Amino acid sequence: MTKYGQRGSFGRTMTQPWEAAVSELAVVTGAASGIGRATCERFLREGWRVVGLDRDPVDVPGASTVVCDLADVETLPALVAEMVADHGSPAALVNNAGTWCYEPFTDIATERWERIFRVNVTAPFILCRELAPGMVAAGRGWIVNISSRNAMVSSRGSTAYDASKAAVLAMTRCLAGELAPHGVMVNAICPGVVDTPANAELLADEDASAAYLRLIPQRRFGSAEEIAGLVWFLTTPDAGFVCGQAIVADGGQMAFADWKHWLGRE
Repeated sequence: MTKYGQRGSFGRTMTQPWEAAVSELAVVTGAASGIGRATCERFLREGWRVVGLDRDPVDVPGASTVVCDLADVETLPALVAEMVADHGSPAALVNNAGTWCYEPFTDIATERWERIFRVNVTAPFILCRELAPGMVAAGRGWIVNISSRNAMVSSRGSTAYDASKAAVLAMTRCLAGELAPHGVMVNAICPGVVDTPANAELLADEDASAAYLRLIPQRRFGSAEEIAGLVWFLTTPDAGFVCGQAIVADGGQMAFADWKHWLGRE
């Protein structure tokens, strides 16, 4: 077992290993901040063990950390093998990490496009491929892929991100169909704008925020804790018949186009 603070053979640090599988284990990517951090905290409150994957250490009391760059997809199979050897096979996998760029599609460099797909699509695929057999062997498990509302409704300058998140939804459906007979439930969540560090620029601009809130019937942005709560719900018996779904959590933005409010005519 990798010792506390010892750098492993794949260039990342394993911290706080557990000596025994005292409870269910959840693996969460992009765990250092935002939705990933809130998800780690929620699983810990529910009594689970948590391993968080991120480029930065996961500063969540009680969580273990695997520091890695998910864009380095070639290293992931070996990384997963060592993680399972140290912590056991997880009952839940939350593919939350994501990256993006905002620029005209004619300006997107091939390298940037490929990195976005490696982090947003290929890494989640590899993690699912490597960890699902353990869930199948156990006869139960949950995979939650964090996609985006942009997988369904796109916006200017986000071709690479939107395409990658749409791919995540297709992958979710396929995995759900293959794994459901074995007791492994796979679903996706499609958040709208959530108050996280990733959206700090929008949230800090009062004029832009006020204008954007006109698009959201609830007249507010979401919270990381709300998305984490939805992730948790999908691992409970209450969601036992939810399979292969893309659950939109955007305050009603996609469901209701209130053009009068947009134009200030009410």
